[in-house]
Amino acid sequence: MIKIAEFLPPTQTPLWKLAKQAGIDYAVGGLPFDDPQNAGDAPWDYLPLLRTKQRYESGGFELAVIESRPPLNQAKRGLPGRDEEIATVITLIENMGRLNIPVWCYEWMTDFNWLRTNTSTLSRGGSLVTSFDSSLMAHAPGTELGPISEEELWENLEYFLRKVLPVAEEWNVKLAMHPDDPPLSPIRGVGRIMRSVENFQRLVDLVPSPMNGITLCQGNFALMTD
Repeated sequence: MIKIAEFLPPTQTPLWKLAKQAGIDYAVGGLPFDDPQNAGDAPWDYLPLLRTKQRYESGGFELAVIESRPPLNQAKRGLPGRDEEIATVITLIENMGRLNIPVWCYEWMTDFNWLRTNTSTLSRGGSLVTSFDSSLMAHAPGTELGPISEEELWENLEYFLRKVLPVAEEWNVKLAMHPDDPPLSPIRGVGRIMRSVENFQRLVDLVPSPMNGITLCQGNFALMTD
């Protein structure tokens, strides 16, 4: 069954009203990093997540997906501290299960997330869009942590999934991997692995589980197959 949802920030904005006027009943939400009521709790702890879900429900939305993540760069790079980061993900998944939030959207882009070289490119009808021009990155400096290969990223992803997927199965929370954005590798010396249909097949084969899924981002999958 296809459910139409909109990504909505975890505090009410005018977009919430527009979404309801458009007939949308499901929210893809974020974690409440800026909630002043957290009072020492992390955004992925039970009470902050409960309050976030209640806010969406008060606006008439069912919180169907969390598309936000605890810090994960140590885990992606296989550095000391990765087990502590993985523990925060496990806490998030357990609390999502307790609150019947069924899907967690995550990604495996290390050092930087989605990347654009321009945030005001002129497009159809005079609209402004974001864009990425790989030629402008040809001489960009490397990241502070230095290069990392694609195979290292695969090894670290497998380690992560073997720790996390049993918990996801126990709590019936689906993991949905978002593609690299843009789906190019390397960028600034950093490998990027979620950038092709073949690599997404490798993902689901890496640690087979009904909870090991994908985020079908139409834009990035179109770029992969263009």
